Amino acid sequence: MKLITILFLLLFITPEQNSHKGIDITVRNERRSIVYVAENTTDKDIDLFFRVASTGFRRSADRPMITTIPAKKKIDLIELIPLKGADTIHSYMAIVTEKDNSMIFKKSDSVVKQVRRVTPNGN
Repeated sequence: MKLITILFLLLFITPEQNSHKGIDITVRNERRSIVYVAENTTDKDIDLFFRVASTGFRRSADRPMITTIPAKKKIDLIELIPLKGADTIHSYMAIVTEKDNSMIFKKSDSVVKQVRRVTPNGN
């Protein structure tokens, strides 16, 4: 009975934990590379923080990227080119932020610097 319960949990519950209701991330295998593709399935723009942890590839993909995915569009995120004769491992982390929840920062156009000059006493 425990085995059936564990199999049920693994088959039906685990795949839903890694998905977001508005974005689909897929991996496209090309002739000499692997491309991560993000598709926005909502009617709003979505901000995506995306990072790939990889070994055995020509380009270091460990640098994170922040991009906006337009509504109902599909874009290529990153292309990984494997090294010849190397074992390749790659996994990704994606954090989705809708525009309504994002923080807004205002950049000031002017910088005010106060300089205070102290004149020495002649003593």
